[in-house]
Amino acid sequence: MALVICAQRQSILDKDGAILVTGGPGSGKTTIALAKAKLVIERGLSPGQSVLFLSFSRAAVARVAEASNTQLPAALQGKLSIQTFHSFFWRILQAYGYLLGAPRSLRLLMPHDEAAMRHEFENNGGDWNVERERLFREVGRVVFDLFAPKAHELLSRSARLRELFSSCYPLIVVDEAQDTAEDQWQCVRLLSAGTQIMCLADLDQQIYDFRPGVSSDRVMHIMAALQPLRVDLAGENHRSPDSEIIAFANDVLLNTPRRATYRGVSRLDYRPKANLRDKAIRQAVGIAYRNAKANAQHDIESLAVLATWGRGVNVISRALTGDGTNLIRHRVMIDEASVLLSSRMVAFMLEPRRPAVEELLDLADGLDLAATVFRARSGNTNLATAQRLATSALQARAGTHPRANGVASKLLDALRALRTREFTGDPKRDWLNARSVLRNAGAKPLQDIAEDAEQLAAFQRGRRISAALTELWQTQGAYRNARGALDTAIAEDQLLSGGNDLRGIHVMTIHKSKGKEFDVVIIFDNSQSSPLLSPRELAPHPRSRKLVRVGITRARHHVLMLCDMFTPTALLQDHRL
Repeated sequence: MALVICAQRQSILDKDGAILVTGGPGSGKTTIALAKAKLVIERGLSPGQSVLFLSFSRAAVARVAEASNTQLPAALQGKLSIQTFHSFFWRILQAYGYLLGAPRSLRLLMPHDEAAMRHEFENNGGDWNVERERLFREVGRVVFDLFAPKAHELLSRSARLRELFSSCYPLIVVDEAQDTAEDQWQCVRLLSAGTQIMCLADLDQQIYDFRPGVSSDRVMHIMAALQPLRVDLAGENHRSPDSEIIAFANDVLLNTPRRATYRGVSRLDYRPKANLRDKAIRQAVGIAYRNAKANAQHDIESLAVLATWGRGVNVISRALTGDGTNLIRHRVMIDEASVLLSSRMVAFMLEPRRPAVEELLDLADGLDLAATVFRARSGNTNLATAQRLATSALQARAGTHPRANGVASKLLDALRALRTREFTGDPKRDWLNARSVLRNAGAKPLQDIAEDAEQLAAFQRGRRISAALTELWQTQGAYRNARGALDTAIAEDQLLSGGNDLRGIHVMTIHKSKGKEFDVVIIFDNSQSSPLLSPRELAPHPRSRKLVRVGITRARHHVLMLCDMFTPTALLQDHRL
């Protein structure tokens, strides 16, 4: 957006102390924050100094980075450090975690690995909170949920570290400040003694207050601790100025239907029978796209179909996939744990096989990897499958050949077939080849793993992984330690990636959409898989309304509400769309 400096915005630029900017989606909070950053940089920074912009998600970081490219001259962009909280705290731990008694060399325990370890540990009666502390101090493995607590511990115990980081960043911008957890907020508060803090917040987008440490009173805490200049940009809309999307979202939030249509908002009702529902989901994509294109000044490049529950995401994705011959291409954003662990199994299949005399050790490694996938899924059936696979791994490691026609026997046959198969050096082609070996091995657990691994493309990890595998092939002529390359690529992507390409069609929960923007948004309502009003919440459903508002305001040009014809949601009662 073009920045118009009004009196309110000028007060932000002039202020040397703490600042709190509040406002709704598209009100210009990020724009004025970047203008403030530009001013601080232009005034002059010492060598090693930069302005720090902290946000929660890689998508939000990408959005800020894109905006900075238009607002900051190229010569100044190197002085703006845009990071997620995770990446910032990880850098602190890598450099100074040893002061807390941890080994000097720390390694990430990725969320998918933690999920597998945690389910098994707790299933055996262990306290995972105690175990993850032990892993940090004795082994040097750190889970993501410990990043902020450990960084807080370091900053609270060391005045020197507070002074160091405050001097490195003369201005720290905190995006989505209303959603900061307690340890994240305390780190910001501690640093505020030596640097200028600028918080950006929207109370009507606080949808993560169910998480431990996230308080609905965070803005009050900020006001009490920092005593900032508070500037409210409420009522301004630069994201969808040619529509009434924000007005509709606010009316949904406040339960004040205008009983008239909204420009840029439409509704499509569907019959609940599965095949008719799925047909309507597919039709909704085309209808929403055409509606947006009719009013937009530029090409429509991105569309999101949002659900309130993960179950709804699955319904939408299956509908768009169809029978395979009529696929509507889309990317799904769901829980990554099982998918990433399944991908590690595919990477194992790419690696050179052990000699035939050691094939049982090879088999044991594969069975252990498969067991880890099912541990991460939780649920009694999956945990029982994991236990059977782990038992088979122990037997193979002890030299016992698997019984005929079992999962272990099928995997052994697949590994034997790979021993004589030559890969091409084309990572994409070889990956698909290895995955097909798993899928066609003739065992349901292996087929499930292969199907999970197919979803890796939905997370946009492919480029970094492909580069890592290419490097292995070029230096070794084989995919030796492909699992290690995969893990490194995923870890780098998790912490360092600037975000995902949001062009095309995306399917996700509304929670996952936070911090993202799309040209078009479809909100899917279904009482069984994606209820807009939570059955666990009493009227007037303030939390549900806040969540749906977040989903609606992801749209730039058009929102389509996709609703069950026979059980219409009370959320839209008296709305005319």
